[in-house]
Amino acid sequence: MNATLVHTVRSVVLPLFSAWTISAQPAASSFLENRRAGYWLMQNDRLAVWWCESGWKVGRDRDLPVRPAEGAIKPVAISAAQGEFEPVQIVLRPEKDGQITSAVVSPLVDASGNTAPILARIDEVAFVEVKKPTDKSCVPGWYPDPLPPLRPPLPLRAGMNQPLWVTFQVPRNIKPGDFKGELSLTTSLGDLIVPLSVHVYDFALPEETHLKSALGLGSGGINRYHGLTRQDDKQAVFEKYLRNFAEHRISPYSFYDYAPIDVRFAGEGANKRAVVDFSRFDKAAAKWLDEFHFNTFQLRLPGMGGGTFHSRHLGELEGFQEGTPEHARLFQDYLNQMEKHLRERGWLQKAFTYWFDEPDPKDYEFVVEGMKRIKAAAPGIRRMLTEQPEPALLGHVEIWCGLTPQWTPEKVRARREAGEEVWWYICTGPKAPHVTLFIDHPGTELRLWPWQSWQYGVSGILIWATVYWNSPLAFPAPKLQDPWLDPMSYVSGYDRPVGHIGFWGNGDGRFLYPPRRNPETSSEPCLDEPINSLRWENLRDGMEDYEYFWILQQAIEGAQRSQGETQLIQQARQLLSVPPEISKDLTHFTTDPRPILEHRDRIARMIEKLNQR
Repeated sequence: MNATLVHTVRSVVLPLFSAWTISAQPAASSFLENRRAGYWLMQNDRLAVWWCESGWKVGRDRDLPVRPAEGAIKPVAISAAQGEFEPVQIVLRPEKDGQITSAVVSPLVDASGNTAPILARIDEVAFVEVKKPTDKSCVPGWYPDPLPPLRPPLPLRAGMNQPLWVTFQVPRNIKPGDFKGELSLTTSLGDLIVPLSVHVYDFALPEETHLKSALGLGSGGINRYHGLTRQDDKQAVFEKYLRNFAEHRISPYSFYDYAPIDVRFAGEGANKRAVVDFSRFDKAAAKWLDEFHFNTFQLRLPGMGGGTFHSRHLGELEGFQEGTPEHARLFQDYLNQMEKHLRERGWLQKAFTYWFDEPDPKDYEFVVEGMKRIKAAAPGIRRMLTEQPEPALLGHVEIWCGLTPQWTPEKVRARREAGEEVWWYICTGPKAPHVTLFIDHPGTELRLWPWQSWQYGVSGILIWATVYWNSPLAFPAPKLQDPWLDPMSYVSGYDRPVGHIGFWGNGDGRFLYPPRRNPETSSEPCLDEPINSLRWENLRDGMEDYEYFWILQQAIEGAQRSQGETQLIQQARQLLSVPPEISKDLTHFTTDPRPILEHRDRIARMIEKLNQR
C-alpha cells in the first residue's frame, strides 16, 4: 500500500450484454474469446481486419466477429469531448505469417474538408503470459496488457489476432462536429485502408480532475530499470513519468522526489529552530499542481513515526524521540511553517499526510496519538488513513481510505456529513467478484471504478504503486524480474526471508512498463517515456467519464438557477444515477464496454442540450 512497496490483502444488432455477478462470474476465457466483442470490417484469403472498443481484452486465438450482412458493416467510430483522449482497437488476423511495415493515420477533416488538429497515436497491443492465475475467476493464458509504441516491422502470426491501439487526442479549442480520416496499413500480406470517424461533442472536459487520486510512483525502480546513473537523466525520465500521469488525470503520491522541502535545524538547546527551504519544492509544485493540475500529493513529515499492522516505530528529530517535549517543539516549528506556506500558495487542500498503513485494532491507540501530534502541530494539514471508520479512530482522520468492500453508500454519507472525505483503494485485494486491477480480469473493471466512485459518493481513489516491477524476495539482487515475461507481482516485505515466493496477483502495483529489454543484461541508459498498459488506459477512460457526470451536475445546477425545475432538468437528473445494468453494486457490474459508452453518450447529449438553453 505505501511508498515502501509493501502491502497486504485486507450497424449490427448487438446481443444483450451481461453483468458480472457473484453467482455467475465469467471465466477469463469468456472475455478473451467473446465473439460479441468487435465488428468485422474486411477480409480476403490472406488477412482479416476488425475493430472493437478499448474496454475489451482481445485474445490472441479468438475467432473473428460475426460477418454482418452486406451493407451493415459498422465503421470505426468514436466520440469524445474537447480535451479528451479516446482509444479504439484495430485488429489484424492473418491467415499466414507476415508483418506490418507501416501504419499511418491521415489528418482528420470535417465535411468542408477543413483539417482538424486531432492527434492520433498508434501503439502495439502486446501480450504477457499468465502462468499462475490471480484468483478462481481467472485461467492461465496470454493476456493483452503492455502498449508499446508501434515500431514497424511488427510480426503477424498466422491465425493470431494482433490488435493496434489507436488513441485520438482531441484538443480543447476544436469546434464540435464530425471528422473523418483513414488508417493506412502497409503489410506483407497486402495494403489496407481503414476508414475512421471521430465525433467531437460540444463541450470540453475541465482541466482540473474532480475525482481525487493518489497512486504510488517510486523513482528508485525507474532508475534501475532504465539504467540511469546521472542525476540529469534521472530527473528527465521521472518528469516523463509525471507527464504521463498528468495526461491520464492521475496524481502520484509525490511529484517532488528531486525537489523536496528541505528541513534543517539551527541553533543549540532551547534556541534550536527549524529552517525550512521551499525553493526547489515551490518550482516543482507550481509546475505539477498549478500547470498540470495534480489534485493531491502526500506531504512527507520528517521525524514522524509510522508502520503497518505488522510493525510500528516512533520517529526522531535531532536525537529526540517522538512523544518528548523537545521533539514536539521542533516538530511543531517546522510543520507549522509548512502549513502556513502551503496555505499561502494555495496548495494546502491538495496535501495529505499518510504515515501509517492499514492498522489493526491493536494499533489504533498508537495511530490516534500520532494523529493528535500532527493536529497539535499543524491543524490545517489533512490526515489520511488507509482504514475504514472505526469508533476508536473517529475524530482523528480527515480522509478515510478503506478497501472498496468496506464501503456502503450509508457509510460514505455518514463520513461526508461529518465533514470528512472518503477515498477507497484496491490492490492485491479485493479479488473477484469486485472491481480489481489485475491483468487476468476483464478490461472494463478499472474504467468502472470511477463510475462506482460517483455511484457511492467516494471522492478519491488510491493504489499503492504503479511501477512495482520487482520483488527483492523472489528476485534477490542482482536479479531483476522482467515484467514483460512474468506478469505476477510477488510478495515483498513483512520480515519474510529472501527467497520467499508469495503471490499478490498479476499486475498488482504495475500499470506502466519499463523499457522492453532484458533488465539484467541491459545497463545502458534508456531515456524513453514509460509504456502504458491497457488497464492504465481504461482507468483514464473512467477518470474522463467521471468528468462527464461532474459537468452534467454543474449544467443541471446552472439551468435550475436560471429556469427553475423543468422536464428537461428532471430527465437530466436521472442520468446522474449509474444504471444498474452498468453497476448495480460493488459485485454486480457489466463486463461489456458498450452500455458504458451508451450512457456516456446520453450524458454528453444532455450536457449539450442544457448548455444551449
